[in-house]
Amino acid sequence: MLHIEANTKRKNGFTLIELILSLGLLSLILTTSFNLYGAGQKSYENENNKILAQQNARQAFLWLSTSIKQARSVEVISENSIKIVTSDGEKLIYYFENGVLYRQKNNGTNPIAELSQLKFKHPKDKKYVEIFLAIQVKKGDDIIIKTKATPFGSWIN
Repeated sequence: MLHIEANTKRKNGFTLIELILSLGLLSLILTTSFNLYGAGQKSYENENNKILAQQNARQAFLWLSTSIKQARSVEVISENSIKIVTSDGEKLIYYFENGVLYRQKNNGTNPIAELSQLKFKHPKDKKYVEIFLAIQVKKGDDIIIKTKATPFGSWIN
């Protein structure tokens, strides 16, 4: 009996309570780590979407404003389309359809950018064209650009 009693009094391992506490602490640490990783991933995706939307808006803005400023003449065909005659007589048509800005040149059509809204306006007796474009990143978070561009030729129909 002394032999059994001597072996049971010396404890070299973990008790059941210590094991349960360490597993609980480990699960708490892992849960917190995965939640932080998920939040970081979601934040990264949101910011990436916002950057892509800003690049789309910038692309559309640069194409439109540069073409209008370098034009000999500009004609606002409708609220969503504009006809530009360049200094060398080339005709360009920019139009907005199904959420995409297109450029038509030499019987070919190319998409420029994805937008939520695009409007052209030519105020009477003014030599500039107003451009309004918007992109919706997510609900309630829009990127809006408004500008006025005057063609080099200052001749607007």
